[in-house]
Amino acid sequence: MSTLPPIVPERTTAGIAVDPTTLERVVPESKRADGSVRKEIKIRPGFTPQEDVGRFKTSRQQQREATALPKGHILGW
Repeated sequence: MSTLPPIVPERTTAGIAVDPTTLERVVPESKRADGSVRKEIKIRPGFTPQEDVGRFKTSRQQQREATALPKGHILGW
């Protein structure tokens, strides 16, 4: 059974959301300050904008983050 996206989709940093009716990735239409409306922009499958790309982490950094204790944790408690 496939799961459907939420009615109010979450947006990425770049503003890309999944359209619940067509299941395509889009930048939703928005209203400018002067009242005119920007058109909805479809995003190609597989495209990831630069602002959504995470910073590169070495294997050592990833390992350290995976084994790190929660912030504020006191050893021995």
